[in-house]
Amino acid sequence: MNYKLIIAAIVVVLGIGIGLLLWNTFPNQPSQSQLIIGDVEWMLDGDYLAVYIPIENVGTVPVTIESISVRRDTAGSTEYIYNDPEDVSSASDVIAGGGRATFKWNAVRGSAPFDFLQWDNTYVIKVKFHGGSLEKTVTASQ
Repeated sequence: MNYKLIIAAIVVVLGIGIGLLLWNTFPNQPSQSQLIIGDVEWMLDGDYLAVYIPIENVGTVPVTIESISVRRDTAGSTEYIYNDPEDVSSASDVIAGGGRATFKWNAVRGSAPFDFLQWDNTYVIKVKFHGGSLEKTVTASQ
């Protein structure tokens, strides 16, 4: 009988068993933040167009929005970044787990040319948050 092979098999089985035991003992690993960009709204804000970006946090942990940028949906287009976004109703950049917030972006906030946002053009909205980012392509429609 090959005792080395039997001992190796026992070690492997014990290792798997201990791993499963630890995994089940500590199941509350930190949750992933999960954000969704909702239906974007386009509105005139004085003489220029503004975009209102609803973001929902379907995860369980709060998420801090670090920046929101907008670029035209064409190759090589410039990305205009707003580095201090705040929810229009709470003036906070944090979205609680299970919460939602709406952020306003316009040419002034994004340091873009005054006429950057135009009706019927397609744009890519990028939301950066601690741990990741997400994008949504939308067309400015009335």
